Amino acid sequence: MNATRLGRLMDAEMRQQPAVLAAMADRFTDIGARAAALFGDRGPAGVAFLARGSSDHAALLGRYAVELRTGLPTCLVAPSLATGYGREPDGFRGWLLIALSQSGRTPEIVELTRRYAAAGARVVAITNDPDSALARTAHYTVGLEAGPERAVPATKTVTSQMLAVLALASGLGTGGMTAAQAAELSSAAAQLLTDTAGVDRAAALLATVDRLAVVGRSACYPAALETALKLQETTGLMAHGFSTADFRHGPIAVTGPGTPALLLAGSGPADTDTLDLRYPLTARYAPVVLAGTAPEATLTWPALGHLGECLLATIRGQQLALAVSRALGIDADHPTGLAKVTLTH
Repeated sequence: MNATRLGRLMDAEMRQQPAVLAAMADRFTDIGARAAALFGDRGPAGVAFLARGSSDHAALLGRYAVELRTGLPTCLVAPSLATGYGREPDGFRGWLLIALSQSGRTPEIVELTRRYAAAGARVVAITNDPDSALARTAHYTVGLEAGPERAVPATKTVTSQMLAVLALASGLGTGGMTAAQAAELSSAAAQLLTDTAGVDRAAALLATVDRLAVVGRSACYPAALETALKLQETTGLMAHGFSTADFRHGPIAVTGPGTPALLLAGSGPADTDTLDLRYPLTARYAPVVLAGTAPEATLTWPALGHLGECLLATIRGQQLALAVSRALGIDADHPTGLAKVTLTH
């Protein structure tokens, strides 16, 4: 089969991202204002995020953004504490719970959202189905309006979730991503999607190995986790995402001549730490693929404020996953043993 016919759905849905992000950017200020209005003048006591899979990576970006803008306590909810151990949520009265699910149908996410609402949290749902069970449990729903997504690897719903959490954070405090920066994302995404030369070079390397470290810090850390997941599910590559700081504490030992590192480093203050990793990796003879805003990067993206650059790094990761899967003769649309909706309990 012609390689370009492999992953056709994933490719088409990736290319819809500029339009999806533009539509979300048009609602950026309103989304933040409506979330803030749930609490009046007092604001939330804290912010909790509830998600699984790719949605969890968008939630992690939201956690960074909320802490940066507000200084509020934030957390990522561990669903198994309730579903596996029977621990009911306590102490969340006056908190904001942001529940993310692309389908809005994951049973544990829906059930835990109900429990947190019953415990006194105000709930915002982020979902691509505004009529889903998750949406019906929320006080306010941010519909992604991304259109149907048929390929198993989520693409446009992930980046639109990321922009949605940045919009919610914008309503809670000062600083962070602005509406003007959000408006620039669409054209930046379109630029990336037509620029594939660096992607093809990186894919030629990664198609020859069976394991890979994907490393980033701060806003690039969620993108590193998401890129690793995309490579795992589309290619079967043993890719693992790491925080740059954690990577230095031991996992760097997995790299070497046959185990490359993909470094994601944007324009944020913590990204210098990731750039500096090139030196110990070179000393280990580990091949390095650099993606980011540095001129020497193999995969580049424009400087757009480090929070928004998480979306651009994520798009680069999607391109890379598709290119590697095609080089290996794998249809990324239908990875073996995976389904579009995972109904965890």
